[in-house]
This record gives sequence, C-alpha cells and structure tokens, in this order.
Amino acid sequence: MSEESHKDKILKVIGEMDLKPSEIELLEDCEMVTNLIIGQVLVMMESPEMRKDVLWLQEQHIKPNRKRWTRIVELTESLWEKTGGGGRVKKYHSIEESCREISDEDIQSIADPEVRETVNKIRHIHDDPLERITRIASKCYYE
Repeated sequence: MSEESHKDKILKVIGEMDLKPSEIELLEDCEMVTNLIIGQVLVMMESPEMRKDVLWLQEQHIKPNRKRWTRIVELTESLWEKTGGGGRVKKYHSIEESCREISDEDIQSIADPEVRETVNKIRHIHDDPLERITRIASKCYYE
C-alpha cells in the first residue's frame, strides 16, 4: 500500500466516523478487552496432555473465575456502548496499521489539526501496551 493510499484511507475513515482524539483510548480499550476472552488460546496448544491439564485447572477455578468473567462481559458491553458499537470499533481498527505506516510528511500535510492529532494518537496508541493491559485487567480482576 502506498503512502498516499494510507493517507487517503485514514482521512476517509476518520471523516466517516467523525473520529476525535479523545475517542482513541476508549476504542483501543475495546480492542484490548477482547484479548481477555481467551477461548482460542487453548486450541493453539500442541500437547493434548497440556490442553487436558489446562481444562482441568480451568474447571477447578470456575467459581472464582465466574465473577471475573462476568466483569469482562460487563466491561465489554459498557465499552461497546460508549464507543457506539462494534461497527465503530472495527472501522477504527481498519486504520490502525495505516496510521503506523503513514509518513511524518503525509501527517504534516493533513490540513485539519484535529485530524492530524487523531492520526498521531492512533499512531502511538500501542507505545505502552502494558499500561493498557494492566488498566483493563484490573477492572476485571478487582472490585
């Protein structure tokens, strides 16, 4: 994908969403909370014995985990509601890679300062993933 097409895609999506810099953290939280929903990790384990052991351990923790799982569901629903739904989250996600790959020159050529700020915020949203993971997980693990 050429630099210009990154810029075109980014500007189109930001315009369609009327996306503001203040919304980026919330949209990224929506993506992060889905990483706590771990069903597909188990099938990635090659050892049948390990999968069996993990399933056994999960079974032993159902009661204490149910509260956390309920919080994950509630947090996901709350984040989806605050962002305007999964369609907005998916549309936002569709420009994340382009925002990381667009040149500084193309960003500076964007006329609207708020759109430039939005692109820059998306570009750097993954600079400190541990902070986001910790914040999101703490909402699910602790009351």
